[in-house]
Amino acid sequence: MPDRVIVEVDADLSDLIPGFLTHKRADVLTIFDAIVRRDYAEIGRIAHRIKGEGGSYGFETMTEVGRSLERAAAVHDDGAVATLAHQLLNYMDRLEIVFQASKD
Repeated sequence: MPDRVIVEVDADLSDLIPGFLTHKRADVLTIFDAIVRRDYAEIGRIAHRIKGEGGSYGFETMTEVGRSLERAAAVHDDGAVATLAHQLLNYMDRLEIVFQASKD
């Protein structure tokens, strides 16, 4: 099994995380479809959303990949978009989430 990626997430988000990750997987599949259609505007919109939402949920790597996806879409780089989308799926496959008590 590939190396796990351990991410600490606020326990207050525990109910939201499964749905969030399901939606991000669906977003990546939509990106693959958009590559075929050469719909860089859609790829850019999804990448922008991933970039913003990743950090909000504690997934900084997701934010970084989203930022790179957004740049790749802006220059219509199909290869980079596909590579980054695969990286994002691989990241999500390897996630091990550890819920931490809120620091409030």
